[in-house]
Amino acid sequence: MTAIWPIVGHYVFSDKELPMRTCVAVFFAVMLAVTQTHGADTNWYTGDERCPPPKDDGTYSAPYDAQEHREYPSFSGADKPGWSCSYQREDGVIVQYGDSRTPQQQWLGIWGGSNNN
Repeated sequence: MTAIWPIVGHYVFSDKELPMRTCVAVFFAVMLAVTQTHGADTNWYTGDERCPPPKDDGTYSAPYDAQEHREYPSFSGADKPGWSCSYQREDGVIVQYGDSRTPQQQWLGIWGGSNNN
């Protein structure tokens, strides 16, 4: 079993010594990787070659699932429309991506009792 012993300015792994700068660099590299992985959990719109998703440029609200939220959406961009695209394939199946309603309209459609859009 490898033991880690802090010594002023160094860490000792058994009989090997690592400078503090190396330990700090490894720590920051791991934290950066964790941060990027966490950011990857935030999904933007998906689509295909006939419905390419838009860029995240502020034109559309972020994808929103009203069933996951019990409180009325009041975040910045909650009044912007969502992106949607649909088409009919050759075999007659209709393919749809996204929801063009605002997050507020989506929330009212589920929790507000009326769904006029």
